[in-house]
Amino acid sequence: MANNFNDAQISLTDATLTDVYTATNKSLVIAGTFANTGTTAMNISIQKYDSSATASKYIFKDVSLPSGSSLTLPKIVLQTSDKIQAQTDDASGNCDIHLQLLTDVS
Repeated sequence: MANNFNDAQISLTDATLTDVYTATNKSLVIAGTFANTGTTAMNISIQKYDSSATASKYIFKDVSLPSGSSLTLPKIVLQTSDKIQAQTDDASGNCDIHLQLLTDVS
């Protein structure tokens, strides 16, 4: 199986937990940025959903993200059907998310 580079982008539009990326094969998040596009500070939480355990674990929980700033995600291994999920406390979401991925990792 060949390794493939890919990316995923999403803008959060409300304060609900949102699936950012779902792995279709074993994948590696090699970089990720979460940018506050609003005019006020927000808190952001980022989770990894482990499909084999049917449970989510926090990567970051309620991290303060001032207006105009960003947060960088560490490298994360995803098995098939695992997810990266994000949520802000901003009713309008106001967060742009960019993930750089290595997919089909063997």
